[in-house]
Amino acid sequence: MCLADQLRIPYRSGTVSRPPGIPMLKISKLTDYGLLAAVYLARHGGEVASAREIAEFYHLPVPMITKVLKTLHQSELIESQRGVGGGYLFRGDAETVTLGQLIDVFEGPWDLVECETTDDQGHAACAIRVACPSRRFMFGINRAVKGAFEQVTLGDLTRGVMPVARVGKPMLSLRAESHL
Repeated sequence: MCLADQLRIPYRSGTVSRPPGIPMLKISKLTDYGLLAAVYLARHGGEVASAREIAEFYHLPVPMITKVLKTLHQSELIESQRGVGGGYLFRGDAETVTLGQLIDVFEGPWDLVECETTDDQGHAACAIRVACPSRRFMFGINRAVKGAFEQVTLGDLTRGVMPVARVGKPMLSLRAESHL
């Protein structure tokens, strides 16, 4: 069975069966490089850096770094300076820019599951959304993952530390604890 046929496996028990080896969630190389460029500029707070300088620091292709810098500039997260000695700089507050915002810049709006995704007219992308038994749970998981991305700031990334989780609910439910 070819990959295209595997992706068309019908619904089973309200879920879609996925062939092994196909990731559900993965950020693109563009996003990965964009995060690196943003971290570099934030670490050099206010100093102008060229695409070549950033690319050489991380051993990455200059055209790809140029592309992510233009994207960051268009989103108004960084500034650019033209001319001799020109380049890009970050003058903002790294503690107010979140990982979620950075991912949105490169990936656009995203959700973990189709039932949370809507088209341009606001209609749900998932055909079985109303009858889906897992929708309520997936909605919560989707919000939790997106919330986790919003808790990590560019400042955290520059320091290389994980922030203290600000989740208002214990990791284990009472039902799970009673079985331990």
